[in-house]
Order: sequence, then structure tokens, then C-alpha cells
Amino acid sequence: MTPLRCRSASLACRLTPWDERVFGHRCAEITALDVGDAADLGPLLALFNDWARQEQVAFAYGRFPPTAAIKAAFHEAGFYFAEASYRLRHARIQQTASLDALARPGPVLQAAQPADLARVQDILAEDFHHGRIHEDPWVDPADAAQRNRNWLADLQAQRHDILTYQLKGEVIGLHVQRAAAPGPGIEWVLTGVKRSHALLGVSLWAEVMKWNRAQGVREVHTLISAANVPILNLYRRLDFQFESLLIGFHRRYRHDKNPL
Repeated sequence: MTPLRCRSASLACRLTPWDERVFGHRCAEITALDVGDAADLGPLLALFNDWARQEQVAFAYGRFPPTAAIKAAFHEAGFYFAEASYRLRHARIQQTASLDALARPGPVLQAAQPADLARVQDILAEDFHHGRIHEDPWVDPADAAQRNRNWLADLQAQRHDILTYQLKGEVIGLHVQRAAAPGPGIEWVLTGVKRSHALLGVSLWAEVMKWNRAQGVREVHTLISAANVPILNLYRRLDFQFESLLIGFHRRYRHDKNPL
């Protein structure tokens, strides 16, 4: 992680080689931002743009609170708005037994086996169409799908819990989670079913909540695209609370004096 500071404002950024594998050029993410005095934000982003050019970065992105100062500063620094997401939280997972009735008999939630992973990759590539890369209008959908496919290997390497949802031996859905960092509880990273089995989506979420309860989990956090309205409505049905809105800004660079 690379820290950058301009007086009261600071950020942390990193190169993202998993994106480079898909797009064929260097990419970077701003992972943390502390605004301090809003007057220092513009110069801070100028430092980031200089760092990006030195690192030969062609594409950069990050998610930030939707304050007027942040929106103005990123726009003036050459970034464009690409997407928005909600942070959600459920702090009473142990009190959700009543939701077990939403689970349907038949499908089984279980730990993913090596033989399942190729099918999980197919679902991520073919049936997941929301997120910071998919919703960027300048990203080829085929590249966004390939990034999702590659993502599973990264999640495995990071020792996330990867579960499959199976019906008569067919993988029809998945769930991925990890310990929340920073903070207590668990972070739900990915959950969903094949579009052909969309009617079993609610059942999958109910099974995931039951599984977490059995693991002793008390609190869950997740990040959901603001454009994914059906899933946001499902999370409200499951008594999740909205914590915050984050807006995604992206920027593309040319390796000369003029940005794209």
C-alpha cells in the first residue's frame, strides 16, 4: 500500500495486478481517503495523478463518501462517476431463526469442492452483472465477466469461505464471505444464484443466514450496488440496515501530458 499526504488530506493506494491480468495495462485503486480540510483534497489528488503516471497506470478507481467536496475534487482531477453502492449491516444474526421458513426443501448449501469451482466461475462470469467494473460504461462487458471469473482464484488464495448452493448435484448458486476488516463480524462478499434459478434466490439467502447462525456469527456487513434494486429490497426484507452510500469514481490515463 502506498500512502500519499497533502497537509491535512491523505489517501492510500495500490496497484491491482488482478485487473492488469484482464485489461492488459496497469491499474490502481484508492483504498482509503481522509479528507481533512477540503482545500487540501485537490492537491492530494494531483499527487495521486502524478504517482499514477509514474507507475504507468492506465486505469484507476475508488469508492468514497458522496460529499460535495469529494465529488467536486474528483471531477476536477479528471475522474468520472461510474457507480454507487450501499454499505449494509445486520447486527442481530443470532435472532433470525424466523427467516428459516424462507428456505425451500431440496437445494443444499455446502462448502465448495475443487470440482465445483469451474461452475462457480461460470456463474460469476455469466450471471453477475453489477459492481464497479460492470457498471463502468467504458469497460467491455467481456472484460468485466473475465475479471469476475478470475476473482474466484483470488478469493481462494485469500482463504475466504466459499460455499455452493446445489440442486440435484448441479451448482446453481454461491456464497463467499470473510472476517470483516476492520471491525467485528463477517463480510459477505458475493451471494447469488443462476438467473435460470432466480426463484431460489430468497431460499439461498435464508440458508446463508442459517449457516452463519450455526457458525456463531453475530454481525454481518455487505456492499451492494445501488443499481441492484431487487437485491436491495431482499436485504431490507431480511432486516439489514443501510449504513452508508459510497460513490465510485474512475479515471483513465494516457502516458503523456494529457489524460484521456
